[in-house]
Amino acid sequence: MKIGKISALLIWSENYKALADWYRQKLDVTEIEELTHPEDTGYGFMVGESYLWIGKHSQVHGKSKDPFRIMFNISVDSVEKAYQELVAKDVEFIAKPFKSPVSEKYFATFKDLDGNLVQLFGSK
Repeated sequence: MKIGKISALLIWSENYKALADWYRQKLDVTEIEELTHPEDTGYGFMVGESYLWIGKHSQVHGKSKDPFRIMFNISVDSVEKAYQELVAKDVEFIAKPFKSPVSEKYFATFKDLDGNLVQLFGSK
């Protein structure tokens, strides 16, 4: 077996429509598809060159119970600028922009509508 790249990030939600709307409004992601099959329902988005799926899952209920378990990064040109833009859109940050202790990169961490954690990553 030869492993390739990670092909998609999947976020499951009981209220997938509201979560997808949140990503559209706050991050201005590009929707590329909507599936309405009873066993595969949700929205596909392009985030840069990555595929993000936000969908309905029968085993997912309520907000994220362990939001620190999985976190994903979104690359931005300027973490500080992206932080300011998202704060203006009422995005809840749990970590304001900070410099990595091991590189020249910066991070900032926020919660999505379901409480999942997302990090901005890039230059100051």
